[in-house]
Amino acid sequence: MKKALSFLLFIFFMTSILNASDDLSVQLNHPESIQVLLAKNIDEALLEAKGSYVIYNPKDGMKISSSISGKRFMVKSTKSGIKWGEVFPGIHQIYIVPKKKNSSLIVNGIEYDGSIAIIKIKDKINIINDVDVESFLKATLAPQFPYPLDNEVMAAIAIAARTTAYSHVKRNKDAFWHISAEDTTYQGNAIIDPDSVVSNAVDRTKHIILVHTKDGVNRPFAAIWTENSAGKTASFQDIFRKDWWAPNKGVEAPHALLNREESKWSYTIDKKNLANLLSMEELKEIETFTDSFSGKTYALKLNDSNAVKNIDFITFQNLVGKDKIISNDMTVSMRNGQIYFTGYGKGYGVGLCLHSAKKMALNGDNAAKILSKFFPDTFLLNLSAMPKSVR
Repeated sequence: MKKALSFLLFIFFMTSILNASDDLSVQLNHPESIQVLLAKNIDEALLEAKGSYVIYNPKDGMKISSSISGKRFMVKSTKSGIKWGEVFPGIHQIYIVPKKKNSSLIVNGIEYDGSIAIIKIKDKINIINDVDVESFLKATLAPQFPYPLDNEVMAAIAIAARTTAYSHVKRNKDAFWHISAEDTTYQGNAIIDPDSVVSNAVDRTKHIILVHTKDGVNRPFAAIWTENSAGKTASFQDIFRKDWWAPNKGVEAPHALLNREESKWSYTIDKKNLANLLSMEELKEIETFTDSFSGKTYALKLNDSNAVKNIDFITFQNLVGKDKIISNDMTVSMRNGQIYFTGYGKGYGVGLCLHSAKKMALNGDNAAKILSKFFPDTFLLNLSAMPKSVR
């Protein structure tokens, strides 16, 4: 309780400073929702409205239909437009909004908060869920953290996840959708437990994000986490080879360093089997490309008898198996027809180290201090407290 109170007092303090500061040329929008792609280029889907709803044409904002009762039909494209029970000729986008709090929308048996957009492209449809960011966070974090964590650790995770969500919104502001459900653990509101640790953390930190100053502009960024950094983290850019506005340096993680030997893992695979997994004729040599500060691997160079193949670590790990190549803090050796992988920690070694965060929380550190440790040169921002002129 003391730690929770200390974090909330810190946020109040930071909000006061930000409101009084001249550094409000931030000009962050204040997106209340995120557009999540549920299905892309499909022929049809079963769409049900439970309760009253209104349908708009997002192209001009005009209301085109409504009902005080529910509706359940396949939604599909036609030569002239979109069909959902009735046909909407000449209309290639529809936006369905529940009218009351107890109304909801169901796509292929999964219930979603917010609204649903149907976009016709040629003879296919795309389905997008326009959902409140806070609901999106609860739905995506719940399956990742089914076990209880310290309140301050969970608060730090919620803020990091919200920061990443707002980053998607800002970076893809001109696109039809901000993020794909396929790239997340988003499954609508079916698995949201309002009394869970996840829901509590999201509610406690509502509208609070991290921002990183780059080129004179403060932006939300890709604020991800790793299970155990084994002593050092790498920057987002160094591992993923993308900018995404994140801090460009890793940090030392003493708590994880103390646990480094305990986190050691190893994996051995026959050279021919690995060559088959990588669609190569014969694997003769394997070399890692690593970040100079953390030693984390971001890519591998593979030689066979005919060619040289470069592959990023994430693709390599997915091909071999995440349960086998547990982290990118690793070395590789080859002898007697076998390839030996030895590594430490778990995950990509980027961003918030959860092992260290848990230790810091046990020592009395709050979410703000945990985040400042792993995301250098960033600060917390309460979007709901910002003047409307800079939202």
